[in-house]
Amino acid sequence: MAQNPIKSGDIQQVIADLEKETKDNPNSVVAHHRLALAYWRANRLEDAITSFQKALEIDPTSHEVRINLGTLFFQMGRLEDGIRENREALKAHPGSAEAMANIGSAYMQLGKWQEAADFFKQALEIKPEMVPALINLSSILVELDELDKAVELAEKAVSLSPRFGLARNNLAVACYFSGDYKRAKEEMEKAKEFGYPVHPDFEKQVNEKAA
Repeated sequence: MAQNPIKSGDIQQVIADLEKETKDNPNSVVAHHRLALAYWRANRLEDAITSFQKALEIDPTSHEVRINLGTLFFQMGRLEDGIRENREALKAHPGSAEAMANIGSAYMQLGKWQEAADFFKQALEIKPEMVPALINLSSILVELDELDKAVELAEKAVSLSPRFGLARNNLAVACYFSGDYKRAKEEMEKAKEFGYPVHPDFEKQVNEKAA
């Protein structure tokens, strides 16, 4: 999911400057979008939503604004609103793998495994090396008991990001449920080596099975 790019500086001064800019240029999508991001950075979330929506009133097809508004909704726990904004982004840009993956992530949080899987698969058709989508789809396929495919996707994620602890842990989980306990332990240890906080219960189960 997209992230707020405003990282530093006096946020209150940034907001004041951008508020003036939007007054001086009320039809500027860029100005309203930047102000929304600044409000978000300052944790003024309702103001951020209002500014995102003003930007979309000017240009309803703005893919970046839709994605960021959807991401803010996801952050706030408003999953259905986030899904709606990402669907609107897809209407304007049908090839947006990011919007597809965002919707997949939301459905995953809702426990709608098949719907989530469908969107991750669509995202990967466009961007086959999208590591977060590979990891998430692998996790979903474990839930759906499609274990061979889950391992395959987890292996691909690891091949693309070999030092990414989450990818290693994901592969460990897929191997564990597929019955390859020795490899599950190997990948779990690598996940820990690369800084991933492996769940203690999972670590205990793997160690017991691999003994």
